[in-house]
Amino acid sequence: MPSLSNILLAATLAFSSACSAKTIPVKVGESGLTFEPANIKADVGDILEFWFYAHNHSVVTSTAAKPCEPKTDNGFYSGFFPVAQTGVASDNVFRVTVNSTTPLWFYCSQGKHCQAGMVGAVNAKSTDDFDKFKTAAKAAASNVTPAGGVFGGSVAKASSSSDSGSSSGGSSSTTLVPVHSGSASASGAWSSATSSTMPTSGAGAVGVSFSVLVAALGFAFA
Repeated sequence: MPSLSNILLAATLAFSSACSAKTIPVKVGESGLTFEPANIKADVGDILEFWFYAHNHSVVTSTAAKPCEPKTDNGFYSGFFPVAQTGVASDNVFRVTVNSTTPLWFYCSQGKHCQAGMVGAVNAKSTDDFDKFKTAAKAAASNVTPAGGVFGGSVAKASSSSDSGSSSGGSSSTTLVPVHSGSASASGAWSSATSSTMPTSGAGAVGVSFSVLVAALGFAFA
């Protein structure tokens, strides 16, 4: 039987991780062919939340060597998000959980958007590395959309006190409800997101981790 100290340590670590996790909103195409922010710093457990603007964009993981081609493993693809009205975010968002601090590269696969500079990075080692990635994208021969549908993240219905939420602590929160769209995976599978309210400070996960702590204590004293 696990010792009480080990159970408490595991539960405390889970609780601490949930408290520190944050949601990072990324605006896709609001100010032209850009991701904002484009050069992102994130910790393991953080959630990238992509908000799409006019007219029709996507987000796809790539590699530093091939900026405008899909990464073949452990990547993600949002599908396309058509938005008719300028200055208004899409009804849905695309959410990806950061699982590593290894540099992650991404781009928009619409038209020649990637070559036009519509690229981004998470945890690039330096600004110089990110600039080299953008330069390589400009020289890419083609801009490739992945075959099949959405993968590596979840599409969710979004409503918030502001169009793109907030990456810092505060009262702003985003209500997320899983939705199906025409760009779901070819197999018909869908990400296992659940309906919940996710405060951008990461506090939404605190209740879950607190429950884990309580359950652990109950198990220890049973």
